[in-house]
Amino acid sequence: MDSSSTQLHHLAIQAALDNRWSDALKLNQEIIKNDPKNVDALNRQARAYFELGKILQAKKFYSLVLNYDPYNPIAQKNLKILKAAKKNIGMVNGTTNNKVTSSLFLQEPGKTKVVSLIKVAEPQKLSTLYCGMSVKMNIKNRKITILGLDNIYLGVVPDDIAHRLIRLVRGGNKYEVFIKSIRVNSLSVLIKETYRSKRFRNEPSFLDSSAFSPREIFTSMDSEADSEEEEYYQDEEEVVI
Repeated sequence: MDSSSTQLHHLAIQAALDNRWSDALKLNQEIIKNDPKNVDALNRQARAYFELGKILQAKKFYSLVLNYDPYNPIAQKNLKILKAAKKNIGMVNGTTNNKVTSSLFLQEPGKTKVVSLIKVAEPQKLSTLYCGMSVKMNIKNRKITILGLDNIYLGVVPDDIAHRLIRLVRGGNKYEVFIKSIRVNSLSVLIKETYRSKRFRNEPSFLDSSAFSPREIFTSMDSEADSEEEEYYQDEEEVVI
């Protein structure tokens, strides 16, 4: 790849990270014009169409990726999502209904939290993500990492939040995680409680720090942890949610 092609590639990634989808379309079109089998550019083009609400065009470009790379995990997963778009996210004349997508991020006190990840992946990996994309929590060695398609590393949940979530998960709670926003070297996710164990029926997954004093927060988080920490951490095997 010569210097001009490399620069164009970086500009296309930057446009995606900045949510400049019209610019991303033009930049990726130029790359594809010179290199029709460039699966990275084709994936980015599909994503740009998706973000602009043009589902049919997005499906077309993800299908092109699979013509050249039949096992490409990004195209495989997103094509399945797009094929269900009419049912799951709403579609009118081949475009998405953004009201349905936006409803995904409605927050419930105690049950949802937007978390800014630390130690995020490099921009090239972040450029393959999109708002609303489902990702996974991986619990291991008292840490929670967030994984994308094909278990690609995306970032780490801050320790204070991870400590609480690990205790709740090991006690029976269940969660889903979605991409909330993507920026250069910055990634935030929405963590949503989908099932609360009877054990924690009166304990919210997330506490609003503005509604509690530091002492109250600390006491609530660790009231059971001190007596049961050995139980939760004696088995350090990996847990993926």
